[in-house]
Amino acid sequence: MAEQGSTPPRSGRPPTASRRDESRGTGRRSWDEQLGADEEYPPWAGPGVTPRRANQSAGQRREEARPATGSHAAPAAWQDADTDRPGWAAEPGPGSRSRKAAARSRRRSRITWVWGVAALVVVVIVAGVLFLMGRHEAAPDSIPGFVTTYQRGEFKTVPSACTAVTSATLNQYLPGKRRVVAPRSLDGNAQSLCNWTLDAPPVYRVLSVTAQAYAPSGLATGTGSATFAAIDAYQQALARMRHPLRTTHLPVATVTPLHSVGTAGFVALQIVQARGLATDLETVVARDHNVVVTVVLQGPHSRSGRYHAAQQAELQSGAIAAASDVVARLP
Repeated sequence: MAEQGSTPPRSGRPPTASRRDESRGTGRRSWDEQLGADEEYPPWAGPGVTPRRANQSAGQRREEARPATGSHAAPAAWQDADTDRPGWAAEPGPGSRSRKAAARSRRRSRITWVWGVAALVVVVIVAGVLFLMGRHEAAPDSIPGFVTTYQRGEFKTVPSACTAVTSATLNQYLPGKRRVVAPRSLDGNAQSLCNWTLDAPPVYRVLSVTAQAYAPSGLATGTGSATFAAIDAYQQALARMRHPLRTTHLPVATVTPLHSVGTAGFVALQIVQARGLATDLETVVARDHNVVVTVVLQGPHSRSGRYHAAQQAELQSGAIAAASDVVARLP
């Protein structure tokens, strides 16, 4: 029974006998009193275990460690202050183990919940992508008359541009020792590119030829056939000549229809001025069914007189001849 005038414990749990004696003798509050009723003990704080203070003597520590007579407190962690046994050697009590187990359970629950939400988000994203892909693939079948295969007269491949242009054409419009470069195709046998350069002052010529066979596409107009895809590409090329992009710094072209090559075609002339060097660009775009052939023949000429200007009619004739050679070699 507590003495009259003594401060009752703040916790609902009575302190141990040794701590009750200490609080009376030294005026300090016991460890249980310092901790709130809802606060957890440190992992090493089993029943009967009390922390050492730097200002306590060995005798005081032995006195505190000795259980009170008649008490049922568990053996203290420090049986003798002069021994080498560490202070954390005491076994945690049942209350400490239950609190640690509950904390571990809460951590596992939080981790499981977080991973569960993450997995759900991934599943939703994948399901959405598959749903959109399914809709994209199923769209052509839902349109009556939509074409998904090559039609009669359409081409799956194009001839090699480097061999399709004849030697006669090259010798006439690029006479001399030419350098040939064949850029790598980005569409397999459905695309072919080749460039020729002639640098023999006062003549400088560059001939670029591209042949592209288009496939049926859900993005094409009309029935989505390969021919409609080529028509769309042809119209875009024509629009770029009439309305060049600002990033190209090219002037508006003078466009003339071309009826002698393929199903449809045009010729465009652009004159580019830059740092005392003028370049005449003669472009021919011809379409035959689902194949679009693009030929650019350019003739730079300088004010210094090192390179002479080419006749625009000559450049146009050379570009048309190269386009005719490629169209004639379509399989």
